Amino acid sequence: PPIAALGHLAEASGLTAREREVVALVAEGLSNRAIADRLVVSTRTVENHLHRAYAKLGVSSRSELVVPPRG
Repeated sequence: PPIAALGHLAEASGLTAREREVVALVAEGLSNRAIADRLVVSTRTVENHLHRAYAKLGVSSRSELVVPPRG
């Protein structure tokens, strides 16, 4: 399943615990606002975590983040 693969990839890519948490919530379909509310942080903080996670994972969007690569 994508979530299991994402967890393994997240560990291998050096994501922080908080970045992994945010990525997992994105994979569940939550919006940045919903993630921010759940984690009691600002939307901007969520955006920053995602930006760093994208760079570490080599993706550039939410859809790339949660869809396993083909090939």
